[in-house]
Amino acid sequence: MTLHFILACHNRRKSTLSCLRSLAISCRAAKVSYDVTLFDDGSSDGTSASVLSEFPNTTVCYGNGSNFWAKSMAGAESNVLSKLKEDFDSDDFIVWINDDITLDEDSIGRILSVSNEFNSRSILVGAMRDPDSGVTTYSGLNRRGLHPLSFRIQEPSSVVQEVEAFNGNLVMVPVSSAKILQGIDDGYSHALADIDYGLRATAHGIKNLLAPGTYGVCSRNISPPLGIREEWRRFIGPKGAGNVSSMKKILELISPKSWPFYFLLSYSTWIARYSLRTVIFAVKNLKK
Repeated sequence: MTLHFILACHNRRKSTLSCLRSLAISCRAAKVSYDVTLFDDGSSDGTSASVLSEFPNTTVCYGNGSNFWAKSMAGAESNVLSKLKEDFDSDDFIVWINDDITLDEDSIGRILSVSNEFNSRSILVGAMRDPDSGVTTYSGLNRRGLHPLSFRIQEPSSVVQEVEAFNGNLVMVPVSSAKILQGIDDGYSHALADIDYGLRATAHGIKNLLAPGTYGVCSRNISPPLGIREEWRRFIGPKGAGNVSSMKKILELISPKSWPFYFLLSYSTWIARYSLRTVIFAVKNLKK
């Protein structure tokens, strides 16, 4: 068995190196063979050079800064799959990790022990926790409302749980399943590609399983509040959850007939929420 790790980076040299160090420690503890493919999307802070200096066996792919997470991860995965072709161990996994996570020392050993208990095609998801509060930050996802993209984070428990989709922070995909699903969809800009992947897996009869407990630390990426114009631009921008092309793409996948309704609803809901938040903020200031 070999674990083929893939990750994307852009100007986060310190956290990228920290992630790779924790990965190396956890793989050594698990006594498992592994390799790493890093997609550096136009970093200007010397990330790839530092990575190759400390981890010379890393395969590095390069972007121009416009690939963002989805296209970068798709590029890294494609590089791995093209090398494996038809000649790969049936126990091999492609493992997604985010470069801002720090894995627990026993994380790889624990999640591998879970993989041995289930169907060899199943995708395994490892939840992350906040480094200070211990609250679950990234995990498996289940729907919680009528909107096709209304998902809630599934809290990990002491047993394996089946989930509908997942955050892509730590995800173990059997190579055989990755070949069936034909890789991460690079048609997304940044967000939603991980949700898309989980939904496509389910459509192909491949289970998404949330492993028990948490496997590392990763803070939530919360941006500071801005004015409505700036926040709207951020929301629909390349990295925003409301990026127009990405939103249309995933809604067409989930609701091929009713996607125009949900498309308009997504943006009107954002405006309503922003307006409500503004009113609440104003009322609180008046009471001071």
